Amino acid sequence: MTVDVLDQVLKPEILPIGAIGIDLGCNSALSITDGENHQQIEAPKFLRNAEHLIKKASKDKRRKRAPNRRKKIKASRRFKRATAKVSKLTRKVANLRQNWVHQVAAEIVSSNSFVATEKLEVKNMTRKAKKGKRKKQKAGLNKSILDVGFGMLRSTIKYKIEQIGGVFIEVPTRRVLPSQTCPKCGHQHKKTLDVRVHKCGVCNYLQDRDIAAAEVMLYWAKGILPWAGTALADAESSSSTSRTRKRAGSMRQMGAKKRQKSIEDFAKNELGDVETHSSGEANCGQFIS
Repeated sequence: MTVDVLDQVLKPEILPIGAIGIDLGCNSALSITDGENHQQIEAPKFLRNAEHLIKKASKDKRRKRAPNRRKKIKASRRFKRATAKVSKLTRKVANLRQNWVHQVAAEIVSSNSFVATEKLEVKNMTRKAKKGKRKKQKAGLNKSILDVGFGMLRSTIKYKIEQIGGVFIEVPTRRVLPSQTCPKCGHQHKKTLDVRVHKCGVCNYLQDRDIAAAEVMLYWAKGILPWAGTALADAESSSSTSRTRKRAGSMRQMGAKKRQKSIEDFAKNELGDVETHSSGEANCGQFIS
């Protein structure tokens, strides 16, 4: 049975005044901060925990007589039972992950109506690596990303925040570089993935890498991120696109300039949207200020 509910019924009379930044990761699924208080939610690893059972069931399935249309061979009963067992295990993992995601999102929305998180292209992040030494490591990283469910987490939090009339902002990571930026002074320093602690060489700010990235996204969304000592132009020009400008033709140069302008316009529009929310809604103004 389906019930139609008005949006006004779902919206609370008074919005929660919390404003947080969220960084998604594999070890800590969510690193949450409001600028003062920090929280990290560990990844449940549902697929990792059930992986040995799925592999065993899949191995048993391969030993059964599989169907073959060309040879007009029907699937055996044992093959059907083995297929149902594998499907049951994978479905259980998916249901556990979905339930966990909704619980986390509901907890976040219960006390916050302003959320800033990173804009991630999960499809690009989980591409298979080409042949090389890092192929196995990339496959493991892809499995960890999909096990956490980055896309599901982001879309569920966004849906629940917008449902109550809150503000959800996706920070352009290629422009802001949250994991490379200091939230206190704005200094940018490149860090490899194995460096899990943020230590600023300018202001000596020491913090967990994921928490620091969440702080950067929160401050950027509020429009209070300090850019002193930060060279955004240099950071942008060091990208792989700009490195090809000297060797590229005039059309590629024009395309690079257009992309640069579109990124700057996007950042301005995002900041403008935040100011609009802060001035237009009294409740939102309380936690943006």
